[in-house]
Amino acid sequence: MTMIALEQVSLALGEFNLRDVNLRISKGEYLVLLGPSGAGKTVLLEIIAGLRAADSGVVTINQRDMSGVLPEHRGTAIVYQDYSLFPHMTAAENIAYGLKIQKRPVKEITERVDSLLADFDISALKNRCPSSMSGGEQQRVAIARALATDPAILLLDEPFASLDPRSRDECIRIMQDLKGTKSVTIIQVSHSGDEAYSLADRVAVLIEGRIAQSGSPDEIFCHPSSKDVAQFIGMENILTGTVMNDGAGHSWLKVDSSTILLPFLCLQGSQITVGLPARRVRVSTGQPVPDEGHSNSIPCYIRQVTLDKDSARLRLEGQISLIAVMQRVVDDAQIPMRGMLVHAIFKDTDIMVFSRG
Repeated sequence: MTMIALEQVSLALGEFNLRDVNLRISKGEYLVLLGPSGAGKTVLLEIIAGLRAADSGVVTINQRDMSGVLPEHRGTAIVYQDYSLFPHMTAAENIAYGLKIQKRPVKEITERVDSLLADFDISALKNRCPSSMSGGEQQRVAIARALATDPAILLLDEPFASLDPRSRDECIRIMQDLKGTKSVTIIQVSHSGDEAYSLADRVAVLIEGRIAQSGSPDEIFCHPSSKDVAQFIGMENILTGTVMNDGAGHSWLKVDSSTILLPFLCLQGSQITVGLPARRVRVSTGQPVPDEGHSNSIPCYIRQVTLDKDSARLRLEGQISLIAVMQRVVDDAQIPMRGMLVHAIFKDTDIMVFSRG
């Protein structure tokens, strides 16, 4: 069942334009909305919440047109990155605020507040004010307050962006538990692929005011549909060149002073853009072994090696400049050194073609 439907939703704000957004979110679904800064993610949340009015298009919630419906009558709750707790109120008083506005019975308010404090593992904060809480604790109180009145829809605007890793992990665990109940439909704005994989049933990528792609986390991060999406998710190698056909059923892409074998035929002479994940590039310190004509081998040297906890990032310079990522071993003996001559090897099927002539 569709809980939220956006149809051709547009809004102009100065030089920014939210353009013809179409999106459907099912009841109980956890949607993570990704996109670069300034793409319109927060604006889209506020349109759903009724805090902004679209210039055109239709927003429906639970099959009801929201045109002219006030925020307090939409069944939504929104939580921003800066928590927005009442500084003079305790955690319990913050959580109880919406219930008191609704004039719920005192016993019901007390039981609901205590239940949420326990659910979010913040019972010890019951009588403390925000100034004495950590960022993670404040965010848990803010989410509990948003859920107190049992909204059908929870809107989260980068809720974990300013948290330390431990607090962020704890908040993600709590949201995973909430997601498992399917009691509320959740849209979360984020920049983090880790959060998308940890929480999302589905991901939508918003770029320059448009939905560029939607799908499962694997579909977004493993199969980006365009150059813009690939760049946003951090695909390291994005190359543009001219197609050359060899007359034997193969297409090659001429990039700089070298050529790359493509996975299928493209129009001779067309300009196309392709992507190559860095983890699909194998670095060989010896002569490459031919792989039945379906591998690309680019001679180059290692310009830079950057290590992190689990991997090594290699910047390769040669006829084509590439990035490769290798998994680290205990003694790092397999990581080539800066300045070494190597071959960057990858299969034609590792290449993603974003525009085909």
